Amino acid sequence: MADLAALTDDVLAEILLRVPSLRDLARASASCASFRRVASSPCFLRRFRPLHAAPPLGVFCCYPAGGGGTAGSQFHAALPSHPSAPLAGAVARSADFSFAFLPPPSADWLVRDSRDGRFLLDRARDGTTAFTEVAICDPLFRRYRLLPPIPDDLAAAVDNPYVQRGGDGDLQSRSSEIFLASRSDDSVSEEDPAFTVIWMACCRGKLVAFFYSSESQQWRVLSPPEHYALSTRRVMGVRLGQRNHAHGCFYWMVALTHRWLVLDTRKMEFSIVDISPVLSGRAMMFSNQITTLESSDGRTTVVVSDVFRPDKRCLLYFYAFMYFSDRWQLLNRVALPEEWGYRFRGIIGAAEGYLFIKLDHPKENLNDQIERHVEFFSLDVKTMQLGSFCRTTLLTVTEAYLYCDFPPSFTLPSI
Repeated sequence: MADLAALTDDVLAEILLRVPSLRDLARASASCASFRRVASSPCFLRRFRPLHAAPPLGVFCCYPAGGGGTAGSQFHAALPSHPSAPLAGAVARSADFSFAFLPPPSADWLVRDSRDGRFLLDRARDGTTAFTEVAICDPLFRRYRLLPPIPDDLAAAVDNPYVQRGGDGDLQSRSSEIFLASRSDDSVSEEDPAFTVIWMACCRGKLVAFFYSSESQQWRVLSPPEHYALSTRRVMGVRLGQRNHAHGCFYWMVALTHRWLVLDTRKMEFSIVDISPVLSGRAMMFSNQITTLESSDGRTTVVVSDVFRPDKRCLLYFYAFMYFSDRWQLLNRVALPEEWGYRFRGIIGAAEGYLFIKLDHPKENLNDQIERHVEFFSLDVKTMQLGSFCRTTLLTVTEAYLYCDFPPSFTLPSI
């Protein structure tokens, strides 16, 4: 057997690129100085990251103002029992999730999205809840970039947009949907990693959308679909549901309809999809009762939560997504624990073949301040095994973002 010390860094890199997971890479790096040197090099990391999904490390929760206080957000790392706990702890110790490095006052900034190690935050300016000041930041490296405002000639198309988050008069109220699109593999560079931001607003009878590319440093128009599901002639104000993502596409349920608004970021094209076949006979009270899951074969799986049932049970239905078809293939049906029926508050995200489920306070603990908490569980979609992921003692969680990232030792600056 060849001496390990005789292997070149290029050969070691090829070996390490083939380890099954980030956790295996971490163990290999800890066992050998040569492995550690190669695995922490920027050249290796730029090759490794596109091949391996970032593990789920915790949940980032936003909470409203209460009792005269201010609204805010907190990161809740994976519990010690979860396999990601060591990585999550390393990130929690290294990152600044208070975003104190952003222009003051830091309390004005509102978390809107998290993807690829970046966070998107905004704050109201000039009294508008639609055209906010936007910052893209990296809490691990404490870097940020302020985006230029949307040009006036583009903004002129936006007329009295409907509230998409919060309510009228709420300091966290927003009349736009703004988020980060996944980066492509060839956009990752050590010097200036690229990113794309999508901005959307629902106005009377139309959807207005723009996108910003860090490479062009310009806002451009996205052509929306013309569809009666987006017209206020049918509904009193269009409000988009929870944003879901799979294989480069984003999905929103359009309120009071059984339709999805779909954005394919690979083509930068919108479409409307009828999803009534999988919702028929089920009460859809929350937009996070339906979510998307990336299948290993490159297809998209749709998960529908059937909650408001006479037997008070919660069932999950797994369907193969047939894009423009009235036939949806049922893949599986799973009954969640009976006591979850009244606690289930939806699915907040999916990663690495797991769904992440939000549960409200246990009924018997509502009057006990110490025991009040919101819990998040993981569901392995292959084995259908449930596991505790993390929890928070926040009494009210307005938004919950599943946070996935690489630990500091295997991370490059994303801004």
